[in-house]
Amino acid sequence: MKILKIRFENINSLVGKHEIDFKDLPGIFAIVGPTGSGKSTILDVITLALYNYVPRLGRISKNLIDSSGALLSEHTQSCFAEVEYEAKNQQYRSHWEISRSRNGTLRDYNMSLSKLPEGELLDLKKSEVPAQNSAITGLDVDRFLKSMMLAQGDFTRFLKAKEEERSALLEKITGTDIYRRLGKA
Repeated sequence: MKILKIRFENINSLVGKHEIDFKDLPGIFAIVGPTGSGKSTILDVITLALYNYVPRLGRISKNLIDSSGALLSEHTQSCFAEVEYEAKNQQYRSHWEISRSRNGTLRDYNMSLSKLPEGELLDLKKSEVPAQNSAITGLDVDRFLKSMMLAQGDFTRFLKAKEEERSALLEKITGTDIYRRLGKA
């Protein structure tokens, strides 16, 4: 899996629309910056758009957002998180959004997944999108967090993982599992 682009609006303290294009960056990169600059928000956007999950909050629901004040920027009516990625020589766009009604109550979130470049929406219920992203990428949310999103302290957890678990994750990331399978054949 390769993340190509992320877009988001009104997530946490990052008010307004934002876009980060990873297409021309090398395969491995780090997101660095001072405390409060939005590093964790970028990680939140990615996992939210793919899995309806935020590492420090867990699975996201409108009740969680309402009760905790999380994700939706203060004094805004809506927010979204979107990730474009490539897996198995196909590009996809995974989208998550939530908004307030005219009377200020929070509507339920929505998720969608589409094939690119056409933008053809896959016929999925919002609850099926995270599982479909997992099936396409081969990474459920836990593996994704361990292998691609080593956020604040998780790097140590990855390094301390059992050797066979680390090896399997690194094979998936780099695509070198094909050589192991060829060797067996």
